[in-house]
Order: sequence, then C-alpha cells, then structure tokens
Amino acid sequence: MQKLRIIEMDSLPRGLDLRRFIDSMLCSQFMLCHDLLLRRTFLATDDHAVPERLTGSVPGISFHDVDASSFPLSSPSYLVGYAEPHDDRDGAPLPLLDSMYRILSRARCRVIVSFAPAAKGHVERVTRQVEAMASRRSIRLTRNTGNRSGISSASDSLQMELFYDSDEKRMLLSLLETLNEASMRNGAAYRISVIIDGEAKEAAREYIASNLFLFEEKEMGAHSLDEAYAFAAGADALPFSHANSASFLSFSDAIARHDAISTQYRATDGEIEVGEYLSGSLTGSGEAVRLSARVFNLGTIISGLPGTGKTATAMGLVAQLAAKTEAKVLIVSPTGEWNALGRGLGARVIRLYESQERINFFRCDSGISIERFYENLAMLLASASDAGPYRNSMEKSLLSAFRKVYASTTAPDPAEAYAEIEEAVIEQHGKRSGAGVTYTKHGENVMAGLQSLRLMLLKPQFAYRDGASFSDLLRHGVVFDLSMVSNNMKRFFYALILNQAYSFTDALDELGNERLRVLLCIEEAQLMLGSDNESAATLDLEQRIQDFRKRGVGLMLIAHNVTDISVGIRRLCQIKAYFRQSADVARYACNDLVFSEEDAGAVVERLKSLPQGTCALSYMTVENGMRVPHGSVFVRLGMRTIEQQAAQRDDMPQPGPAVPAHPVTASKPTRITVLDNEGRPRRSARIGLVYAGEQVFSGATDQEGRIEVAGLMAERTYKLLVFGAKKRETVRFKVTGGTESTVGTDVITKPTI
Repeated sequence: MQKLRIIEMDSLPRGLDLRRFIDSMLCSQFMLCHDLLLRRTFLATDDHAVPERLTGSVPGISFHDVDASSFPLSSPSYLVGYAEPHDDRDGAPLPLLDSMYRILSRARCRVIVSFAPAAKGHVERVTRQVEAMASRRSIRLTRNTGNRSGISSASDSLQMELFYDSDEKRMLLSLLETLNEASMRNGAAYRISVIIDGEAKEAAREYIASNLFLFEEKEMGAHSLDEAYAFAAGADALPFSHANSASFLSFSDAIARHDAISTQYRATDGEIEVGEYLSGSLTGSGEAVRLSARVFNLGTIISGLPGTGKTATAMGLVAQLAAKTEAKVLIVSPTGEWNALGRGLGARVIRLYESQERINFFRCDSGISIERFYENLAMLLASASDAGPYRNSMEKSLLSAFRKVYASTTAPDPAEAYAEIEEAVIEQHGKRSGAGVTYTKHGENVMAGLQSLRLMLLKPQFAYRDGASFSDLLRHGVVFDLSMVSNNMKRFFYALILNQAYSFTDALDELGNERLRVLLCIEEAQLMLGSDNESAATLDLEQRIQDFRKRGVGLMLIAHNVTDISVGIRRLCQIKAYFRQSADVARYACNDLVFSEEDAGAVVERLKSLPQGTCALSYMTVENGMRVPHGSVFVRLGMRTIEQQAAQRDDMPQPGPAVPAHPVTASKPTRITVLDNEGRPRRSARIGLVYAGEQVFSGATDQEGRIEVAGLMAERTYKLLVFGAKKRETVRFKVTGGTESTVGTDVITKPTI
C-alpha cells in the first residue's frame, strides 16, 4: 500500500452530484474523515490520482494537502451497518449522515467512513446469503389476473414476495436490490464501514445507530489512520452498489459551496500569461490564459480587496510586458512593494521624501507643448487639492500664475512659481493694506488648498530649478514610491507625477496602435481620481484613454473596489481582472463583466467569496490582426514571487544607476548676525525665516546678535523677518541657505523688501 494522501475539502459545488463523486473514484479505496470539533472534512486515499480526478470531473471541488500525522487515533470503534437509501425527485441519492455536523456540533470526535472496493465474488457470496435469509422469512403469494375476454393464461400470473412482518424483512429486500444492482454492473461495489474515535465516541455511536441498522460493532487496535485504512481494506463489511454508496457521502456545512458558471476560453498564442483557465468557473483546466501584448493599450483595470492577489498579478503582467515589448514603464505606488521589481527591470526607483534625487515637477521637457503642460498642471493640482467647491477658483488662479511663469522659461524656479501663484490669488481674491493681505472667502479657501504645494516646496528634492528630466526617467523606467509621503499629500504627488506622464505621452505620435510604447501602472487609482466621478481629472482621463490606444500607451489602474473608478473609465478599459469584491459593490463589478444574464446572480455571489489568487477576467484577443472581444472567464493565477518571475527571464534588463544623476546639495548651517541702526549687535532679537509662504524657523539672537540655523536648503533664498515691538515695525531681508549674512534693523526706515 502506498503512503496515504490526505486532502482537506476547501470548496464544493452547490448541489454536489454524489454519484459523480463516487464514479470519479474508479473503485479506488478511500476514507472520508469528519472532524466534528473543527467542522472539517478530509479525504484519505492511497490512490494519489484521486484528488485530481475529482477536480476534473466534479467542477467546484478545491482542496489542499495535509499531513497524515495530524490524525492520531486513541481507542477507535469499528461499526458495520445498513440503512435503506432514499432518492430525491431527480433520482439522486440523499446522504444518510447529512445532519451529523449539526447534531454532533463541536463534539470532540472523529467519524471516519471507509469505502473499500468489494470484489465480484464477495458481492455474489453476500447476495446468496441475503437471498437465503429472505426466502426463509418470506411469504410467497401467487395471483392470477384475467384479460378482458375472461380467459386467463400463464403469462397473467404475478408472483411477488411480501415482507410485511418486520422492518428486518424490508431491510433485507432493500439490501438485495443494491446487491443485484452491483451484480448488474459487473460487481462494482464498495464495502462500507464506519470508524469512530474521540471523547464523544459514545454520542457518535448513538447517532450512527439511529441512522443505520448495526450488524457489527467492535473495538479496533489501530492507532493511526494508516492502520485503520489497512484494517478496513481487509474487513468483511457489507457491499453497496455505487449509487447506494454515494448515500454515505456527507460533508461539513462549513465548507464553501459555489455554483458552476458556464464559461468558455479559446486558446490563443499570446505572449503574456495571465493564469490558468477555470473550467465551469471552478475547476482548473491546465490551460493557460495568454493575451497579446497588443491589447494592453486598450486599458486595464485590476480591482480587489486587500490580500486577494491584485498587486502580484499586476507585477506579473508588468514584468512580462517590460521584457517582451519596448514599453517604458512608469509605476506609481503608495507603498514600497514595487521597488524590487523596478530595480530588476532596470528602472529608477525614487522614494519621495527620502530620495536624494532632485525633481522639478514644474519643469516642462523639450518637445512638449508648454501651454498644454501648465493647463493640465493647473487642472490636476486643483482637483487634488482640498479646496472643495473652490477648485475652479484655484484652477483659475493657477492658470493666471503659470501663464506669466512659463512665458519666459520652461523650467521655472519652484519658489518663484509659488510666489506668482500667491500673487495671482491676491489679485483675484484679496486686497493688500498696510497691515498685510485680506482675503475673500474664496481667497482663504484657495490659500488653504495650496498648503500641499507649500509643504512640498519645503523638501530639498523639489525646491530647485534644475533636476532629473522626466523624459530621461521614463527612458529607463521609473518607480515612484510614496510610502514616506503622508496620506493627505499622496493625492497631490499623484497629480504632479501624472501631469509629467501625460505631457510625455502627448508628445508621442499617433502611430502606436500596433505596439506598446509606454506602460503607466497606478496603484490605488482612487488617489489620482478622487471621490468625485465628475471631477476634471476623471473627465480628462476618460478622454485620454481613447487617445492612448493610438499613441501606444497602456494604462493599468489598480483599486480596491470597482466603484473607486468612475463608470466612464471602467467602460473604456477593455481588460478587467476583478478579484474578491466587497458585498456592496459586487453587483457593479458583475455589470462590468461579460456573463449571461441567467448567471448574473451566481457571478455576484462568486465575486463576494473568490479565494486569493482567483479573479474574473474580461479580455481581448488578437485574431487575424484584429482585436476580438470574448466573454468573461474565471482565472486562477500562478502566485509566483517576484524573485521567481525575475529568475525565469533571461532578457531581464540590468539595474539602473544607483547614484542619483541630480543629487540634492548638502546643507550647511546658516549663520545670521543682526545689527541695530548704529551697527551694534542686537541682542535677543526675535527673528523668523519664511520660504514659499511658510514660516520654517523662529528664534532669538544671542548676546552678540548672532544665530545659527540648521537644515535650511543650500543656495535657496529665504525671507528673514526681524520682529519689532509692533507688527508694522517688522523689517524684512533676504538670506541664502548655507551662507553667513549680516543685516541691519533700522525700524524707522521702510522694509528693504
């Protein structure tokens, strides 16, 4: 006997065909092990091909292997019994022990039902014995029935055996029927016995006795499942036909039940492997789902709850597309999950707030329309801000400022750009006076919405005019890791990055229909779109998706729920991989997929309970040079690690340069000396430093009128405020970070700036 293979049942089809289950065994010996305490059902067999045969013939069965050592036996009892099987209206056998898990709920007991093949000779011998027992207790009655002519004949004689004296006689007749059925099928039958073990063994015995007529009871000396299996293989138990053997099958009600959904996948020679096609939506077919790289410029949406496998799937697709096409890869992620893959692809990995790479997000690279660049920038910044209903006012102010800034340069100083923005807000929604600036309600909300921009400019990576060219970054591929950025700021950086990406793709010609040039992969896409499905950023993207195909741009959006992405965008994206969805949005996900109307309810239920690594896929193929849509299918993904994916490709690009091309200038202490109007050191003078509208330092001078400030950005100009006794006596100067400065403070004179 081979070593036992034990599997635990993870899922079953709703309305399981018990007869098909038995037929799939091909008369192999097996045991169904019921752990009533844990409410789990296991199958043990020495035929290691049984589990795969089950998944091939009974759609919806899934399982995983477990260790045989987890089934010790203490003092098992061996029972042999019989009960008259019953069928439902369709003739399917009804399980005899169907209520076991409910009646013996949480009992510390195991019930093991053994199915051992019965030889033809054994079936014939038991049949003769049962016939002899029945004939000794039967009453033979002969009845002659005449025809209409009144003339009787021998053929009209009806003989029947009546068993009305006791239940035993009826049981013998039923047993004889199942033995005759087995004989008619060339002796195909199972010897069935029951083994019970555990603290609640007596309760289990009473349950078995109430459902079966017990012929035999005895204690066993087995101490393991292997020993019990070997004992059952040689025990002289009652044989049952396949149909009646099926009535001894039962499974825990805690096992997930699924409806089979009709799907069909036509194999293609696409170079991008997605996963394994599930026949009937449930059973692994061994057939790989492959898509052409050409279809990925039609837009891709990957959606699913956390931990369902959507990021791993996206990584697998991006890795294959990068290796098998000329596509430049841009990945934006709120976490560091993509960093390893990015380095493996030879892409630059930029961890915002931590990287020493200078990036001027206001820089417009050559070959890009300046007007379109700053118009998109204004729209995206306003959409990403917290200005709420005042977004239009903010966008108008931004456009006014950018029109002046970009009139003379394509790479403005970020601080100067912000100064122009502030001036535009004052001009449109404020008023200057001797005491400062007074804003209208619109102006106050616009200035509050600019907080994200001010905070960004305080970071050395984003404060300089020069920096990495976005076109150069995309030439190598780039991963933007936003894991160090606060949640409130992530939407803002999504807007800045996407503006650069949009500008790069706008500069491409419209000859990219047959190839993939650029792949934009956006994790947590709701951060770029916001909660307003009618926002300017959402409407703009809907228009861009229609244009991306011609330019050879692939867009891959990843989100937790499908409703995080607007209906318009979902309709335009033609590749969808939907993993498990939350209960309140599953029906919206179903509406996006291509299933028959009669299966819609089952699809919704399935989307609520899909296991990790399984998704519903709506896809396109390329046939005879044409893109062809197909019905949706269910796919089980190969959950390979990123390292495994990388190791399997010989054409993986080498990692990009480790040292930033435009490093941030090292910061030195800034020393400031404050003198009074007579040139003497001004002791304990209160000062403040302002950069991009934000006060970044406050303090007081020492006895010699000096103060040293650390952390200021080198070569950046700061506004120095020396406060007087009254607000109007405050004087202003300019100082440069990382240098030594001396300023005078004649409070009678007007401010120097």
